[in-house]
Amino acid sequence: MNRTLSRSLAVAVVGLIAADWLSKFWIVNRMALGETLSLIDGWLYFVHRQNPGVAFSLLADLPDVWRVPLLTLASVIGVLLFGRIIISTPDSVVRAAAAIVLAGAVGNLGDRLVNGQVTDFVLVSFFPFVFNVADAAITVGGFLLAARLLFTDAALEPVPVAERD
Repeated sequence: MNRTLSRSLAVAVVGLIAADWLSKFWIVNRMALGETLSLIDGWLYFVHRQNPGVAFSLLADLPDVWRVPLLTLASVIGVLLFGRIIISTPDSVVRAAAAIVLAGAVGNLGDRLVNGQVTDFVLVSFFPFVFNVADAAITVGGFLLAARLLFTDAALEPVPVAERD
């Protein structure tokens, strides 16, 4: 991976994490828990929610003593896995997709470590769940990665050590 691409990916990752954390900070400090703000009436809303679980509130009912360490460990493993993909694949699309997922994982991990749960706030009328910037990044990166893997069989082949920067 060349240095310009490495810097671009690093800037993208930091930018997505910053957008996630800043948007969550704004929501927590400007909206009461449960409050709704209509952005595009009938279509798009900000709704301040706290999600102790993961996607679709899965595992939200686990006791804190189990849930927080389990979800933190899962996030750390995801960060390490996607970090490894970024540095080991020659495929620029896979690298970009992994960087997007990594940024989302770090965004939600930081929120979980600070608050013990994740701040969700985006509600789109045709989608039944509230989400955040990090969730969107994980979803977009995951779909991009899945699509790329469907159309190429060499996307995850590791780069030989001699070819790495």
